[in-house]
Amino acid sequence: MSDRRAPRLVVVDDDRLLAEELAGLFSDVGYDVTGVALDAAGGIDLVRRTQPDVVLMDVRMEGMSGTEAAAVLRRHHPDLPVVLLSAYDDDGIVDAARQACVAAYLVKGCSADELLGTVGTVVAHSPGWTGVRP
Repeated sequence: MSDRRAPRLVVVDDDRLLAEELAGLFSDVGYDVTGVALDAAGGIDLVRRTQPDVVLMDVRMEGMSGTEAAAVLRRHHPDLPVVLLSAYDDDGIVDAARQACVAAYLVKGCSADELLGTVGTVVAHSPGWTGVRP
């Protein structure tokens, strides 16, 4: 029997307003947003506590970057997909994202449809996902 629950999502972004907007966007289309963190360390802790199906994370944050946090998450949660969202379309960041094995990399300012579609595709192709795709 398949798991018919909505995908669980964690949002990590140091811009509180944007983080809340992203959480609202995903919640409105059926995701279970298990929490919002304003820095990478908080995001890692939130993932540990809530066991989401996908993480949407900013790249540039104080302390630990999103690519560094994605690498930490990969070590502890190898099947958890991380989608990075950045204001920068920079080859160095893209290379760091590849090295961290992120599932997708999007530039802030992409359309809501592109963001939702990318995250939905990432969730649908995650190992073991059998729930419904919003």
